[in-house]
Amino acid sequence: MALLRPDVPVPLGDHLDELRRRLVWPAVVWGIIFVAAFAFENELKVLFVQPLLWAVEYATPAVAAQAGVVIPQDNPLRLLKTLDLGESMSVSMSLSMWAAFAVVVPLFIYQGYSFIAIGLTARERRLAFLLVPVAVILFYLGAVFGYYLGMPYLYAWFIEWTSRDPISTLDLRLASYRDDFFIYTLLFGGLFDVPWVVVTLCRVGFATPEKLGRWRKVAFMGAVVLAAIIGPGDPFSMLMLMFPTYALFEIGLIAARIVGGPPTTPDPGKVPHV
Repeated sequence: MALLRPDVPVPLGDHLDELRRRLVWPAVVWGIIFVAAFAFENELKVLFVQPLLWAVEYATPAVAAQAGVVIPQDNPLRLLKTLDLGESMSVSMSLSMWAAFAVVVPLFIYQGYSFIAIGLTARERRLAFLLVPVAVILFYLGAVFGYYLGMPYLYAWFIEWTSRDPISTLDLRLASYRDDFFIYTLLFGGLFDVPWVVVTLCRVGFATPEKLGRWRKVAFMGAVVLAAIIGPGDPFSMLMLMFPTYALFEIGLIAARIVGGPPTTPDPGKVPHV
């Protein structure tokens, strides 16, 4: 819990100095983990390519070969190609960097919370202390879901779609696959935070479950648009993405009704006006 100080004016320079001091240690930890992760960059790349290997299995090797994805017999892991000399090293560094950041991001969030908690009321501090960790946990759960289920099936749909394309085949590039991997990891992690967003909006009093419930059509259209953007384009794939996305919104409404709205009791952190 943050060390709270009396509510007295503090120069902006002192605030910036405190923020700098709070961010130094997370940055140092991030650098140490980055170096350690880079030492295992080959193992990271094996984990990194695994969703694509599962996708080839789901689509079947014959369909993948028809799409242009041929698994080398001597080393099945070597599915991706590089077009310049530094691409492999660049991907290794970015994988190590993001792996380190995924480990240390809770520390950054805690230090940020400790910095702003000084200016919050007691109720606001309790609310942030409860809701922020939930958001991080849900994001990680979404990333894990995307790694083991979301991306393999999504990549399999892409492969199957390309196998039916009469004018093109896949030529998978390492850097391009890296970019897709990061984007879909963030996407699935963010989708799992949809219920948290709904609960938070209701808990802080910005909205109510009943008010958000009247926006179901907008939420449904948002799920349709998102499925159309990230899906391969066939109706079945859109449905498989659309309904789970919209279901997360409904789960958020149910959770918001259970959690309830803002407390009606006076906030002990606020001093009543005389």
